[in-house]
Amino acid sequence: MGIEENKAIYRRFVEEVINRGNLDPIPELYSPDYVDHSAPPGAPPGLDGVRMIPTMFRGAFPDVHFDIVHLAGEGDKVASYVVGHGTNTGPFMGMPPTGKQATWESMGIFRVADGKIVEHWGQPDIFGLLQQLGLIPPPGQGGGGPQAG
Repeated sequence: MGIEENKAIYRRFVEEVINRGNLDPIPELYSPDYVDHSAPPGAPPGLDGVRMIPTMFRGAFPDVHFDIVHLAGEGDKVASYVVGHGTNTGPFMGMPPTGKQATWESMGIFRVADGKIVEHWGQPDIFGLLQQLGLIPPPGQGGGGPQAG
């Protein structure tokens, strides 16, 4: 498959799975041997792990929507920069809902083989998201930190 086809697979994941909450296309988009090198601790492997992430975000942010800001491809890899938006009306990462709106960024690299995503490396800005929700203080506002000795 070419770069544009690989990018289309990722776009379909964002539009159908993340933005619409439809988990049905996951087996069409991801290999059963999928490996997420950036999976959260305790996340199940393979397709169950793929299903867990959008389910977690939609449970915490039912109105979640991701905009693809940049998408680039080279060889069998697609690099993405996305911005997510949502209102925290459900528990998130074990913390109670705040009712606050938040916007967060995420970058990822996806390797595609035989028309399916087989690997992922990425970094969402969870720290910034938790700050916007008021669940952790912004830098310099409490919480201690390293002490000069």
